[in-house]
Amino acid sequence: MESNSNILKRVYLFFFVLVAFSLLIIGAAINIQFFKGDEVVAAVKTTSVKNRIFPAKRGDLYAKDGSLLATSLTYYNVGLDLTSSAINEDTLNRHISDLADSLAFLIGKRTSKEYYRGITQAFKDKVRWYQLSSALNYPDFQRLKTLPFINQGRLKSGLAYSKFTQRKKPFGVLAARTIGSRAPFGLEGAYNSYLSGTNGTQLQKRKPGVWIPVNNDNTKDPIDGADVYSTIDINIQEVAENALKDQLFYNKADHGCAVVMEVATGKIRAIANLSIDTATGEFFESRNYAVADSEEPGSTIKLASFMAVLEKEQIDLDKKNISIGHGIYKIYDRKVRDSHYYPKNTILSVREIFEKSSNVGTVKLVEEYYKQNPGEFIERLYSFGLQDKLNVDIIGENAPKIKSPSDKDWYGTTLAWTCHGYETQFTPLQMLAYYNAVANDGQLVKPIFIEKIINANKEVTEFQPQIIKSSICSEVTVKKLQELLKGVVTRGTAKKPFKGSLYEVAGKTGTAKINYAKNGKSKVEYRSSFAGYFPADNPRYTCIVVITNPRQNGFYGGGTAAPVFRKISDRVYALDKELRTELLAKNVKVNIDLKNGLENEYLVIAKELSIETDSRGGQEYAKAKVKSNKLKIKQIKTNTDKVPNVKGLTVKDALYLLEQKGLTVKVVGKGKVRKQSLAPGSKIIEGKQIEIILG
Repeated sequence: MESNSNILKRVYLFFFVLVAFSLLIIGAAINIQFFKGDEVVAAVKTTSVKNRIFPAKRGDLYAKDGSLLATSLTYYNVGLDLTSSAINEDTLNRHISDLADSLAFLIGKRTSKEYYRGITQAFKDKVRWYQLSSALNYPDFQRLKTLPFINQGRLKSGLAYSKFTQRKKPFGVLAARTIGSRAPFGLEGAYNSYLSGTNGTQLQKRKPGVWIPVNNDNTKDPIDGADVYSTIDINIQEVAENALKDQLFYNKADHGCAVVMEVATGKIRAIANLSIDTATGEFFESRNYAVADSEEPGSTIKLASFMAVLEKEQIDLDKKNISIGHGIYKIYDRKVRDSHYYPKNTILSVREIFEKSSNVGTVKLVEEYYKQNPGEFIERLYSFGLQDKLNVDIIGENAPKIKSPSDKDWYGTTLAWTCHGYETQFTPLQMLAYYNAVANDGQLVKPIFIEKIINANKEVTEFQPQIIKSSICSEVTVKKLQELLKGVVTRGTAKKPFKGSLYEVAGKTGTAKINYAKNGKSKVEYRSSFAGYFPADNPRYTCIVVITNPRQNGFYGGGTAAPVFRKISDRVYALDKELRTELLAKNVKVNIDLKNGLENEYLVIAKELSIETDSRGGQEYAKAKVKSNKLKIKQIKTNTDKVPNVKGLTVKDALYLLEQKGLTVKVVGKGKVRKQSLAPGSKIIEGKQIEIILG
């Protein structure tokens, strides 16, 4: 048994060791608390472990031909962490001048001297983050890593960065509202579940300046989003937007929309929604009017009114006559008026009522069959599918509104006003779908915006047409309505804008008051529209154009909306080789009204239309005509020191020629050049103004 003294020595030793260890702990705690607190906290943060998310790459959005409408581009937020212990001060000093020059050239946000001073001071102050760029693209980021000093690597240079993606539209504002920018809007929102993909995760530990995997057991790889191919035809979209822009500017209108749809499939080939700032002339897309705006349609609804009458009784369109008097018809204390006053009592056939868009005639015709039972008329409209939403994929569609006799706001005049364009509300897309059903021999198809989806595994899902109603009315009624729609263009309110067309168009004009300017306190405002399809004998496309509040140069649908339709349909006809083939197969004599232009541009036209020409092309301005299916071109001589003759040229070509001569040009009107204030051949005085009058 050990002696008491040995035991006591061991106790004392243990006690002193314990006290020493305690003092070390207390000293370390004081050191951390008062001297190295920030350093320890930073170290703890740098060694944290967590599940980090790896975002999936968002899929790309394409037009039907593969043109890229929206894609995700990677950008880098780049800086220098100048607290890294691996940074060699001598190396930094040796390369700082070259680095500053390179950064100024590559990034360009600051001068070389500013980069030099900034990095030098940041190194002295031990700055954890000296920002170089907040949005460096991938190619420039790769170049950055090759710059002097930075090319040593992340640890030795302190290079630090984070990456992010931004959605970009290569075509800029073209179809921007329809494409959308984020969920839930536009195509981006409608097909977000396909485009977004599935994010991946990985358990990682943070070391100074870098995250490293803990293990591979908890890794979930991201699944990239699918690529979505829309139904948008970029060529038709472009002409629709340009035609709409021109008309909005010409009419000084508030806003407008234009939609082109394939008859058989319901595929939307173009959808343009534009507003104009009349003060600056700038265009923008603030709202998807075609999908979201539910408004009174005006006379385009008369197609449904005539359908209801014909479904009630198959009347003879030419023998059934209606007295419209002087074009004014009083119902209780309200008056239905035609667009103009008839000086004598007038009688029109049913066909003439439709072609002339007579409000009085339409109301009297509908009253003859439905005045005693207006509920039956409303039920007819419901049966045509006009009461139901289309449930399109793009968010924001408003439901149609058609009053019923059971509603509190049904009045004794509601039937009359409903049948000629008021007290009902439809979106332009809903009205287009209805006209498309008539073009499609009665079959109502859903407008669709998507052709196919290709996922990350290259699996393809194609989308087929969706039939809403197999038949909205009887076959005999559809055929009569198709006749009436053709008559509007050949003899009626849309005759002028379609004069000289190579193909037949069927459609209906519409003009609706959108305020009533009571007591003359404000000016009456209108909404003008044209809905129809082409070619009329074998419908391939339907189109609707709506222009709101045109302030200048007319307000009727035939003079504002129909010209936009014509520009779109002409372009579509030129682009669609099948339609041109049909024209040639019929051995139709083609008369082409050609504008003056560059000779080599005529060669492109000749090739597209398969017309012979003996011209070799060139950059000379010329005039041309087609004679005996041959394109004949004659150059327009322009003396270098004389005022050129620009009569017959487009405003674009005239401006080019005149401004090239040093003249200041003032443009008046719209169309081709009809007159010029300085006589052709007169001497040029540089800077002098020349006025060209278009028509």
